[in-house]
Amino acid sequence: MKKYIVSLSGEERQDLESLVKKGFVAAYRRTHAQILLLSDTSESGPGWPDEKIAQALGITVRTVENIRRRLVMEGVDAALEHKQNPNSARKRIFDGDAE
Repeated sequence: MKKYIVSLSGEERQDLESLVKKGFVAAYRRTHAQILLLSDTSESGPGWPDEKIAQALGITVRTVENIRRRLVMEGVDAALEHKQNPNSARKRIFDGDAE
């Protein structure tokens, strides 16, 4: 049983489809958009199971689960970006003021 269900609005779906069709976009953003489009359970979405999405896109099931969770918890913009780790090993040398 899925805990985080993806149900995209028409506008969100249209934005994600245009992102996938763009010529120059980061590969991870395109993959995340494809995950969201394929896992959409609304009437216009296919609602594929996680295993089928992972196999079709060549990624792990865990990645699909993480992207779905991020969409539900944080929104579309957060789901399309890399997750930022606040405890990253490398700290920034310069910030905006120091530059």
